[in-house]
Amino acid sequence: MTTPQNEMTMFEHLKELRKRLVRAVLGVLVGFLIVYHFAEDLFSWLVKPLCHAIQGSQECPIVYTGVAEPFMVYLKVGLVGGIFVSAPWMFYQIWKFISPGLHYHEKKYVVPFVAVASIMFVGGALLGYFFIFPLAFEFFLQVATPEIHPMLSMSDYFGFASGLLLAFGILFEIPVFVVLLNLIGVLKAKTLWKTWRPATAGIFILAAILTPADPYTMLLLGCPLAAAYILALCLCSIFESLRSKQKSDKI
Repeated sequence: MTTPQNEMTMFEHLKELRKRLVRAVLGVLVGFLIVYHFAEDLFSWLVKPLCHAIQGSQECPIVYTGVAEPFMVYLKVGLVGGIFVSAPWMFYQIWKFISPGLHYHEKKYVVPFVAVASIMFVGGALLGYFFIFPLAFEFFLQVATPEIHPMLSMSDYFGFASGLLLAFGILFEIPVFVVLLNLIGVLKAKTLWKTWRPATAGIFILAAILTPADPYTMLLLGCPLAAAYILALCLCSIFESLRSKQKSDKI
C-alpha cells in the first residue's frame, strides 16, 4: 500500500501554509495589476443588470457621494477581478498545501482539481450575474414609484454585487472540496450519502439567504448547486470503488 511520501510537523505545516498564502496573495496582486486597467469597463459591465431592471430609465442612476469614491471603487473592482483571474493559481496553491498528505498516485489529480475548481468558481459567479442579478434587482426595485426612485452610490452597488458574485463562486466550490476531502480520506462516500438530505437542505437554505426572498430565484441557485453536490457524491463513490479494486488487485 502506497503511503504519503513524508510526515510534516505542526511547525512545518504552518510554515507551508504561510508560504502558500503569500504566493496566493502575490497571484491576486498580479491579477489586480492586469484587471485594474479595465476596471472602468468592468464596472460598466457589472452595472448592466441593474440598468436593465430599471424600467423607463434612459440612464443608470449610479452616483457617487465622495470625491475619491470612483477611484476607490475601481481599485476594488481590480481586486475582485484579480481574485477571479488568479483563481487557478490560488487553487494550485491549495493543492500544493495538501499534496504532502496525499498518496503518490493521488497527486496526479492536480490538473483536474485546479481546472474544475476554477471553472466552478467562475461559473458560480457567472450564474449569479446572468440569472440571479436580473431577477434580484427586479424584486428589490418593485418598491420604486414616480415619487420614490432608486439612486444608488457606486460603492453601495459594488459592495452588494461583488459580495454576491464571490458568494456564488465560493458556494460552487462545495462539491469540489467534498470530492477532494473524500480523495484524501477525510470523508467517506457512505457517510456523505447518509447525510445528503440535510446537506441538500442546507444548500437551499444558503441559496435562500443569498437570493431575494422568493422561491424562484432560490431555486435558480439551489437546484444547480444541489445537482452538483449529488454529482460530487456519485464521483466519491466511483473513486472509492476504484481505490478498493486497486487494493484488492495488489493483494
